[in-house]
Amino acid sequence: MMLDYILPLFWFILVMIVAIIFLALTSSEQAKFKPQYGIKSVTSNGEDVKSIGEQRIADYFRKNNIRYVYEEELRKKGIFTNYRIGCPDFYLPDYDVYVEYWGLVNADNSYTRKHYVRSMKRKMALYYENNVKFISIYPQNIDNLDWIFRKEFETLTRTQLQN
Repeated sequence: MMLDYILPLFWFILVMIVAIIFLALTSSEQAKFKPQYGIKSVTSNGEDVKSIGEQRIADYFRKNNIRYVYEEELRKKGIFTNYRIGCPDFYLPDYDVYVEYWGLVNADNSYTRKHYVRSMKRKMALYYENNVKFISIYPQNIDNLDWIFRKEFETLTRTQLQN
């Protein structure tokens, strides 16, 4: 009689233990591949940004008196349209130019890199389709930011930045 209760209880406990172990392993495997979007940083004027690269770009803009808005939503507005295109890293309102920092394009983790590049290409295509003026900055550009940014800015706007 006692065995009638113990055996089903034993199987129930065993199944629960296996399920818990499976869920724990699955979530730890997923955590390994979760995209990581940089080290949160603070600009020289106290603004929170999502990466050290973005912090360096924001500080560059501030140092060069380039007014910017961080992560302003970009929308396509028209008579029959009003939809979200994206949320670029920086908007330069004096020039109507957006700046994207593609910080994970060279990520070590191939899963992160693959998904990030796919997202980057999709975002770029949306910008082109909607005639959005934007400048791309990559991690390898950060050490030479002044030269790269000025060159890209002049190519895009056909004007030189004021010093």
